[in-house]
Amino acid sequence: MTKNIVVIGAGISGMATAYLLCEKKYHVSIYAREFSPNITSDRAAAFWFPYHIRNDKRGINWCRMSYQHYKQLAENPETGISMRILKKVIRTGIEEEEPVWVDFMPEGTLRKMNADELQPGYAKGYAAIVPLIETQIFLPWLRKQLENSGVHFYKKDVQSFDEIKNEFDIVINCAALGSRKLCNDESLVPVRGQVALLAPKNGMDIFLDNEKPLYVVPRKDAIIVGGTYEEGIDSETTEPATIEKLLKNAYEVFEDLKQQQVMGSWAGLRPYRADVRVEKEPGTNIIHNYGHGGSGFTLSFGCAREVVSLIEEDLKRLIC
Repeated sequence: MTKNIVVIGAGISGMATAYLLCEKKYHVSIYAREFSPNITSDRAAAFWFPYHIRNDKRGINWCRMSYQHYKQLAENPETGISMRILKKVIRTGIEEEEPVWVDFMPEGTLRKMNADELQPGYAKGYAAIVPLIETQIFLPWLRKQLENSGVHFYKKDVQSFDEIKNEFDIVINCAALGSRKLCNDESLVPVRGQVALLAPKNGMDIFLDNEKPLYVVPRKDAIIVGGTYEEGIDSETTEPATIEKLLKNAYEVFEDLKQQQVMGSWAGLRPYRADVRVEKEPGTNIIHNYGHGGSGFTLSFGCAREVVSLIEEDLKRLIC
């Protein structure tokens, strides 16, 4: 039974959902207010890591499914995805929170670092192998795959499900922060993240110190230095003082980064919800997939797989 499906939103959640639907040979259209490169997904550091979802145990399977999908895609250099070393460290004098994030890691991808591997000032560290998704390469590649599969892209700001729900068999809501208004969901809040951009440099690993806070993500086009977590801020502008502080944090750990030219800065709004919403709205043809916070790329293909499962469960019920 062929289904005509619309996906609202062209961020990583919407695009990943469309990708898996195409694998199942559904007819898919995407409606979005903006497309890459003018969306938050383009501004993400986009390394796989369970960020602010560790209390939602559903995320374990979603994260691992996404991991395996990215790992397969990394075999194709055209995707802009590579498997990289991530070093997550805990500074001396900082009491480590219970590392529940470890439960989200696929087996065999994580180890504790030896003392001689740690830089001065750090008491403990983990080394993991994770996917790095270079958004400036991957998102255009992904759109091309979707277009080749017959997906149609329409620039449309959907204000109400009533506008489109009768045009399609299934409506999938991946509208990110747009879901706050679209679903009247006050539990969905913007979280601003600011980052600095340095000229690229070879030979660096991904580095993460949650407490400082600091992350350093080496890409082909830039080194991304982050990052902030500013809940309730809905401005996508950067603040010079904040960018200066982020760079200062990075220079304290990696002094040689002072030699890299500062290329600019970005800010993006993460769509945070205490519980990611992936469910069918009872009595409707609407499936929701939003509220991924700072783990949009980490959850993307796992949540998309859940959406596909919800559709297939409905089809089985109809057949029976």
